[in-house]
Amino acid sequence: MNFYIKKKLSVFILSCILITPSLVFAKIPDKPHGDLASDYDQFWFLYESETRPGQNYKMFRPFYSRFSEYETAYLQQTILFPVYYREETNYWYTWSVLFFFTGTSIQHPDTSEDEDFISPLFFWGGGETEKEKYWGFFPFYGQVRNKLAWSEINFYAFPIYANWQRKEYKAHTILWPFVMWGGSDVREEFRIFPFYSKKEHVGKYYQYTILWPFFQWGQKYMDKVEPIEYGVFFPFYSYKTSASGNMVSRGILWFPILGSLVGYGYDKKTSEVDYNFLFFLFQYGKNNDMDYRKLIFFPFYGQYEFASKKTLFITPFYFQLKTDSLHVKSEYNFLLPFVSVMKQYFPELDRSDRYLKIWPLIKYHKDTEGSVDWNALTLFPMRSDELEKTWDPIISLIEYKSLSNGEKRISFLFRLYSQHWSEDKFAVYIPLLTDYKSKGDDMEWKFMYGLLGYKKEEEKRTFQLFWFLDL
Repeated sequence: MNFYIKKKLSVFILSCILITPSLVFAKIPDKPHGDLASDYDQFWFLYESETRPGQNYKMFRPFYSRFSEYETAYLQQTILFPVYYREETNYWYTWSVLFFFTGTSIQHPDTSEDEDFISPLFFWGGGETEKEKYWGFFPFYGQVRNKLAWSEINFYAFPIYANWQRKEYKAHTILWPFVMWGGSDVREEFRIFPFYSKKEHVGKYYQYTILWPFFQWGQKYMDKVEPIEYGVFFPFYSYKTSASGNMVSRGILWFPILGSLVGYGYDKKTSEVDYNFLFFLFQYGKNNDMDYRKLIFFPFYGQYEFASKKTLFITPFYFQLKTDSLHVKSEYNFLLPFVSVMKQYFPELDRSDRYLKIWPLIKYHKDTEGSVDWNALTLFPMRSDELEKTWDPIISLIEYKSLSNGEKRISFLFRLYSQHWSEDKFAVYIPLLTDYKSKGDDMEWKFMYGLLGYKKEEEKRTFQLFWFLDL
């Protein structure tokens, strides 16, 4: 048992499942932001336009959206999101179609452009040299370069034949995963599954199986201070023991994936102990430093703590994730699929981000600039900035925004009535009926987009009739 690796893997998997990309603070802003005033216009929920110095945003909902920022050379475009999505700068771009077809490109400062296209069946890519180019049509034929930790992967009528290599190591497989062989000067692998397999790396590890899963044994971390030996005699017994005896793990009635019916382990160096009963259904672990705690009665209750991360679940539907590090302090609560509550605080910047969704009733967000955005109703249960921007205004009964530049916006009944205002500006939009805007002493009013209209600009007064006649 390697306690450290198991705990880190558990935290990583939970984070990948529950935390979406929209929570990443370091990403480039994808909507108008900052303290400068904006020039805003809209028509119902169908059209929305906002311009600030160096920033431009347009939405033809739900068909097309575009945001650009001059300072970062950032451009984002969507078509019926999530049907199509693209974002780019001067140095990279990425795009996706329904998340099944994706493409990326990175301009490396010391080399040329590196491009990749991936789909469920077809893929291609390339780099600076001819050797870096690759393509494939799965499962018939394919070449992959510098992906999945390998410098080269080739397959022909997979799984009939494939080979891969990294540095001096080369491997081959026929009818993967049943027959496989490979090696280098210091490494050797051979497998005829399930009858026999071996994996050896001089000075690092050796692993053997006979009639898998019945007999398995080996030694790992031979280049570390304390190598670990392990063995499995399926289904009766499994063990792991470090060379000095500081770490010991035992399991009774062990099964692949499920683990052992009854198991225990300890690590004297870290003062950790672990117990499990009925495979993964009942688990308990702790150490004396109070930075590791685990108590699980699956699927009803679980509490897991390791270093700065904590996880709690009650029934399969409620999850809580906490992080308390130097860079971020966060707490995420989920009552699947209806409730999401997310809080983040960034000590170095003294900024926070808060998000609440009670699906399908309400969504609330206060970002790191202090801008507040909430609406009722909301269409999708998960958090996604792009989904919410694209689709929520179509069904929202109420929308409200209080922006960091002092502007405020409110809309009712799918934007049948919208009102925007700040200290020196005021505007009302009623689609197909009337628009009214005022700024300081200037104002403009239109009925049915110019059938009747009036405009006041400094000392000038203008009346409009029949859309084209100014008086």
